[in-house]
Amino acid sequence: MLMLDATCASATADGMAAERAALVKALDMASLWQACAALVNKALPCHSCSLLFDIDGYRPLQGRHHLADAGDGDSRLVTSLEVAAPYLDANPRIRWYTFSQIASQDALAPERLKAQNPAPAWREFIHLAFWDGTRLEAVLSIRILAAHSELSDAELGFLAGLYPLLDASLQRVRLLESDRLRHKAVEDLLHELPLAALLVDGDLAPSYMSREARRICRRWSTDGERGGRLPRAIEAPLRRWMEDATGTTMAPGQRASFAIAHPQRPTETLRVEISSAPGNSLRHAQHLLILAPAGEAGEIDEALPARALPLLRCLSPSERKVAGLVASGLRNAAIAERLCRSRKTIESQISSIFRKLNVANRTQLARLLN
Repeated sequence: MLMLDATCASATADGMAAERAALVKALDMASLWQACAALVNKALPCHSCSLLFDIDGYRPLQGRHHLADAGDGDSRLVTSLEVAAPYLDANPRIRWYTFSQIASQDALAPERLKAQNPAPAWREFIHLAFWDGTRLEAVLSIRILAAHSELSDAELGFLAGLYPLLDASLQRVRLLESDRLRHKAVEDLLHELPLAALLVDGDLAPSYMSREARRICRRWSTDGERGGRLPRAIEAPLRRWMEDATGTTMAPGQRASFAIAHPQRPTETLRVEISSAPGNSLRHAQHLLILAPAGEAGEIDEALPARALPLLRCLSPSERKVAGLVASGLRNAAIAERLCRSRKTIESQISSIFRKLNVANRTQLARLLN
């Protein structure tokens, strides 16, 4: 009977450094499983192994499987946790267990195993169970070759070292996959918004462009432009601006903007708003760019940030100026004086702005535009 002892000696130095390093470096579930299977197959008399995850109750919704002997094609892999379910109910949050331990407490366990696989090519399995509180998150199932009824101290030590290593790797990969899903959702959202947003690195190479940004870049591009780069008409003045700003620290989230004119179409202008992403470093600089073409009559609304202009297409140029001044905190009398209009005209325009933008007050308008 194979029993696990979590107090056994830790694994000594061995020839599995490459496999361990691959497990530590894994950034997705596919590479994690490839490294894990290689490590288990090298360290243990393994018939087959599976990583079961996204577990609903004791039913795994996803899994990865490895069969050590490719010629054993008729072997059936036991992938459900039904055999272990009563044992897990009786031993919540247990980290390691074997089929022998299950059978010692549950006389019906052999029948459940036989129902899944009447003639397995192995006699024993080991489960490493990973928990999130009281919820079973993942299980590494290792089936041991039938000729091996006991594991050596070194093999038990390997399992002792594998558990925390795989636990940390699973948590890292789950966080990365969650971040990737959120990132994809944000990209999809930005892509559909009428906002010309780009994310560029320190060398101004774009890593993301919204649909509106792609449209503007196509218009500003010329024949022979480099693929995967900003149009030269935008990149060159942006690079000069950044060089002039060298030595000036831009706090994360702080924005600066400037206007550029098209080299072949001088009457066509573009405002570029730039902000540095939080956590920027010299090696991993990231900058968010918002592009805003000139408004009607070739004017750029200086009272508004570039990111707000595409949201205000339903407003007239005059209303955009008023909206920008309202968002900046000016009262009606000050706006009327600055624009040389009557206060009644300003009040009427503000009512029109609220209606068109579906906002109820000045605070909501400021939040929309700032």
